[in-house]
Amino acid sequence: MRLVGVVCLAAVLVATVITSGVLRTSWQATMLLDDLKRLDKNVDPSSAFRVFRDKHLHQLAEEECRDDLCESEFLVNNWVLSILHLAPRTELRARITLFQQKPNTVEVEYASATFKQDSPIVHVQEDFCADRADIQCNHFALNPHGRNVRPSWNGIVEFGQLATDEQKEAAWGLNLDCLVAFHGCKDISLLSPKIWRATGPGIVSSCMRSSADSAAEASQPLSDSCSVR
Repeated sequence: MRLVGVVCLAAVLVATVITSGVLRTSWQATMLLDDLKRLDKNVDPSSAFRVFRDKHLHQLAEEECRDDLCESEFLVNNWVLSILHLAPRTELRARITLFQQKPNTVEVEYASATFKQDSPIVHVQEDFCADRADIQCNHFALNPHGRNVRPSWNGIVEFGQLATDEQKEAAWGLNLDCLVAFHGCKDISLLSPKIWRATGPGIVSSCMRSSADSAAEASQPLSDSCSVR
């Protein structure tokens, strides 16, 4: 009976560690992503970054300044689950660059099954260029883009600070469940489902118009898979 009690206690402890790991990882990733999305809404972006940095100091992985350019990197990963082999290693890595103490770019790299060949990864970048007169700063570029395109493991979204709210919501609409999924996420349509949908083995279709679309691509309707939720 004593052995049974020890086994049950061990099982409870393991379950508690797993549950704690899932909840902690999901909460940290959600807070980090939500705060990143709000950086461009503040009238004083320099102050907003300082508040962001203080709030996420425990996630600060690296920081470097050279002349007028500074870069800060923040990291959330599922190390507890990956060590226990309950999910492949998955990372949400955010980089914020400041030029003359003002935000210049906000970047996120979201990768599942990290360190494996062709591990799916999505790169999202917002360019803080609203105060520039030489460009419109409303670009929204995707790669890959169009219907039934490759690769399905590497996706890039880059948009300007003056992109539409719909475009920004899609760009930042990462599927954070990939951090805690048992098998991870196998392609960019799972990492970023508001931007891409899988339309065949190793093939995706973009569900948002890209400023990189050719005239022929822009005239095509979006894939039927984009209407499936």
